[in-house]
Amino acid sequence: MNRIPVSMSNAICYEWRPLLAGALGPSVNPDTIRLNGHRSSLTLLETVFETARVNQDNRLKQDGDSARREDEYQAIDYETKAQVDQKMIIEENEVLEQECVAILADWR
Repeated sequence: MNRIPVSMSNAICYEWRPLLAGALGPSVNPDTIRLNGHRSSLTLLETVFETARVNQDNRLKQDGDSARREDEYQAIDYETKAQVDQKMIIEENEVLEQECVAILADWR
């Protein structure tokens, strides 16, 4: 459902309209709906791993965005940029692997 304003005297009230067909909750993005449906069926341990994976994705995006804003990064050629990006991915995969080991150690 989404909210639309409805004028009533001096106050603004809201009326709820149904979302587009097939939408579950506040999102109408089919990928988000599918992902949320998948996440709702995860076990507790799978949820912890999914959280770690999502955090890794967020760190990769933030690190990449930060690097791309740097003058040094913008000055290098495309092949070197690809190598730098690949190194960031490798480092984040190592961090994720360490987090997964720690999660399993805590789980036992």
